[in-house]
Amino acid sequence: MLVAEYDYDTDIAVQREESLRIGIQQGIEQGIEQGFADGSYQKALETAKLMKGMNYPINDICTISGLPKKEIEAL
Repeated sequence: MLVAEYDYDTDIAVQREESLRIGIQQGIEQGIEQGFADGSYQKALETAKLMKGMNYPINDICTISGLPKKEIEAL
């Protein structure tokens, strides 16, 4: 009976470690994706600000930056 209990406890411990490893990996991947998205958005804002400062038409800024018209007008 002790051997069966040991195997069960070991199995639970291994499953917990694997679940933790998977959770950490998923968190890292989500963080990287969010970082790229944030960086892309910031770059679009910088581009739109520059273009607006150079008096580009708002519609052109929208097309190039991918930002909505309201957001560009608020810059």
